[in-house]
Amino acid sequence: MKLTPVALGIAVFALSACGGGDSSDSGAGTTTTTTTPPVTSTPAKQTVTGVAATGAAMQGATVTLTDAAGKSVSCPADATTGSFQCDVTGLAAPFVLAATGNVADSQATLISLSATAGTQTINITPLTNAIAATIVGDNPTKLLADTGLLQSKITASAISTTVKAYSDALADLLSATGNAGVDLISGPLTAGAPGLDRLLDQLKVNVLPDGAVQLSSVPGASSDTPALLQLAPGVAPTASDAASLPSVATIGGVPVPVSALPAASNLAALQAAFNQCFGGSSTATARLNGEVAACGKIFVDDVDSGVRQAGVPSAYLNNGASAEREFAQGGSAPGIFADDMMNGAAFSLPEVIRVQATDKLWIKLSWTRTDGLRDGTQAIVQVALQDSARTNDDNGWRMVGNQRKVLTRVGALAQKWDWLNPAKATAGANAFVSSLSLQVANVDNQGVPVDFAIVKGPGLRNGIFLQPVAQGGVCDTLNIRAQLGASQTPTQAASLGRLTSCRSSYRLAGVAQDVSAQAQLAWPVGNAAWASPQLSSAEIAAITPFSVYTFDIYQRGNTTTPAYTYQVRLRTPPPAPESLRQYAWQQVSQSVRDLITPTSATAFTGGPTFPVSWTSASGVPFVKRSNVQVRSTVGATPTVFVSGSAQARPVAPGTTVTLDVRGDQGTAFPSVAAATGTNDSSFVNVTWSDAFDLSFNHSVEYNH
Repeated sequence: MKLTPVALGIAVFALSACGGGDSSDSGAGTTTTTTTPPVTSTPAKQTVTGVAATGAAMQGATVTLTDAAGKSVSCPADATTGSFQCDVTGLAAPFVLAATGNVADSQATLISLSATAGTQTINITPLTNAIAATIVGDNPTKLLADTGLLQSKITASAISTTVKAYSDALADLLSATGNAGVDLISGPLTAGAPGLDRLLDQLKVNVLPDGAVQLSSVPGASSDTPALLQLAPGVAPTASDAASLPSVATIGGVPVPVSALPAASNLAALQAAFNQCFGGSSTATARLNGEVAACGKIFVDDVDSGVRQAGVPSAYLNNGASAEREFAQGGSAPGIFADDMMNGAAFSLPEVIRVQATDKLWIKLSWTRTDGLRDGTQAIVQVALQDSARTNDDNGWRMVGNQRKVLTRVGALAQKWDWLNPAKATAGANAFVSSLSLQVANVDNQGVPVDFAIVKGPGLRNGIFLQPVAQGGVCDTLNIRAQLGASQTPTQAASLGRLTSCRSSYRLAGVAQDVSAQAQLAWPVGNAAWASPQLSSAEIAAITPFSVYTFDIYQRGNTTTPAYTYQVRLRTPPPAPESLRQYAWQQVSQSVRDLITPTSATAFTGGPTFPVSWTSASGVPFVKRSNVQVRSTVGATPTVFVSGSAQARPVAPGTTVTLDVRGDQGTAFPSVAAATGTNDSSFVNVTWSDAFDLSFNHSVEYNH
């Protein structure tokens, strides 16, 4: 029999009492004392288990747990499923868990909490991250390095109260996804299975750096009038907020319950087709020549007319590009189907951004190449096959594109600008700037030139006028030329003189990086790419997720009636510039600043590539690409303007990276050191994006 520690202690005591202390062979009058060593026991192992997921499992997640004393342990996580396990034996509550991992073509760090020690389940999701932010009233990642904050804020009462507040606000969505009564932190969570995964598939959660929380349901976002719940730092939702997180979408005036809305799981067959098309021994040549059968299950072009659903377009068309032009020919680089670097690429389950109809989705398609480079694209997919033509492994979803004949795109951008020439600083001080990117192609899908375009929507006041650049200027898209006046007509705007500069980013508002230097920030007046005057906080706040922007495209000399009018939705709005001071930033190195500064001893002397370097920052999505522009007049020669861009691979925080950027079309960059023109400039940035496709960049610029 094996005795328990308590029973063993009793037995030792009894043995000592019965032994009498005398030995039978001891000499008379001799007393012998026997000392029994204390019995110790090893405490039973205690574990915290859970899943790190954002809807889909968080792939490649790194999970850590920190206890009340600041002791951290690494928690082995499955690279595919996101499941993890932490050994918390002997650790003191409360606990804070952090998971950093892949989210689409970006990455994120999510937080979860527990106020009790011992074996338990703690999942890490965007929702647990929001709960943590609300409890702390600040960026929840601050808990990782502040045990005082952890001990004072994270209590059983605070967690239970906040979880209940979120459950009440999500009541309709919880019920509709079969999660009524399920704990939002410890409930069952397995990708593709009943439980919290179904809730996360229908919920979008964004925690801002100051602890503010934005929530929207896919049904709410898909409605004709999108709904969003915005919570200030430290403010919990209420039951009345359930109206902002509906489980029913109103699409085209028709109510559609969440149970009838297509979800990411419906696109598993499309994901499989992509993985089979690019997997195995597939090559660019094989994909383009139709030698890989799965490649024929991706685009609507390959659906026979006899089995195509009524109302579904017969050919892919997206922003003026056919499937061949976008995915084979590409732009300055080959499209993904024509790129052998894509051989073996792994495609994740697409994310549903917005449901446009019960058979039509706006999605995010993401992939990871074998060399680790990650990227993605937004797309429109539709059920193209008739019921009779569908099989178990092909439910008929195909890529159809937005069917717009001209590239029309709007996106949000948060910038950290460093002006390197104090004598000619564009804004007078280093600044944080919020912008909208407005892109309109120079020609339509038939090659007919676009004369000009007018874009109207939140943040653009009376509208923005875009036109082709003057002769001698080379731009991929139309140039932002002017902010329209209240009574300015398209005909009047069309008479404006053209510029040679390329401007697609419209700067809305900004603040000095240094609060004390705010008075030095000189917002440019009369510069077409800058709002004049800059937008107020109220105007910035009016730009909300899925705001609608109207693009009027004019052609063939007609200045009164647009040839095309498109309604384009913005996925994520730009942040208020003041909040950008709280963001963490990736930043180009000092050596790059020196390269683009003509007076530096190491100023760039010209060449086919420009080296851009940075040290990857912690807590920030990885840099995805870098852009370089050099405008230089050398001696008496004409001004030479060369731009170029290159993609970057994800790296661990603290890693120093050098990316050699080539000039477009193989053109060599001119010398910065020998530039003489008064309008010469040199510019470098590194860019990245968050999980909601909000773009960020750190830009450094020297204006002569």
